Order: sequence, then structure tokens, then C-alpha cells
Amino acid sequence: MDDQQSAKIADERREYPRIETENHVSYILFNAGREITDQGQGKILNLSQGGTLLETENPLVGSFVILVALDPHGKKVKVPGRLANVRQSEKTGGYQSGIEFKGSREQKIRAIVAFVKDASRRRHPERKNRLYAVKSLGESFK
Repeated sequence: MDDQQSAKIADERREYPRIETENHVSYILFNAGREITDQGQGKILNLSQGGTLLETENPLVGSFVILVALDPHGKKVKVPGRLANVRQSEKTGGYQSGIEFKGSREQKIRAIVAFVKDASRRRHPERKNRLYAVKSLGESFK
């Protein structure tokens, strides 16, 4: 079964719809005893209210993970999760890990907003400049 077929089957079982994205994040991996077993960087491939698909160079082996990203203001946003599954991608050769978000509703929302805004900035860098121009223009009227 290839990556596309696996994704289609998984989509049919999902509680929340997923959005495609491409965010670079850091992660800290823990074992069942809550000891750090690994840390590194990866790329979020898709995102939903319930979790994310993270691609890394090496397979994640552990129980829990904390994803760390920056919000639009440069503050660290951390979201805890449970490692649900890991598989090797036939397309990229990397490892894709399904992560179920844990933690408070507020933590999940802050992380999702940070991921979506970061992806939007990467796809449309010209919007960032317009936003600052409008902000500067507004300040000149004070």
C-alpha cells in the first residue's frame, strides 16, 4: 500500500478534517517513564484539531512528544502529544509519525493558530509586508 492509499484510509477514520501544511518544528520525545529519549526537528505535513502528521529523518520511538514552534510574535508555543503511529514514507524515505494532541484546549488552539499563521506567512510573504505597511500607516495618524 502506498502513502496515498494509506492517507485515504486514515482520512475515512478521522474525527476532525485535516489541512495540508508545511511547518518546521522542534520536538522532544519521551518514553513511558517521562524521560527524554530524543529531540530534533521535523516538518508538519498536515494538521487538525486532534493532532498532526510529523515527518522526521529518523523514526520516533517513544510514547509522548512535545512539539515546539514559534507564534507570530516570536514566543515559543508548546503542545504535548501522544505518539500514535510511525511509518516510513515510500515517497520521501522519511518517517511519518501520527501525533494525537494532548493538553488543554487552550494549548491546542494556540499551537494550531501558530502553525496555520506560520504556514500562511511562508506561502504569502508579501502579505507580511502589507500588514506592516498598514500598521505603520495607522500609527502615523495617532
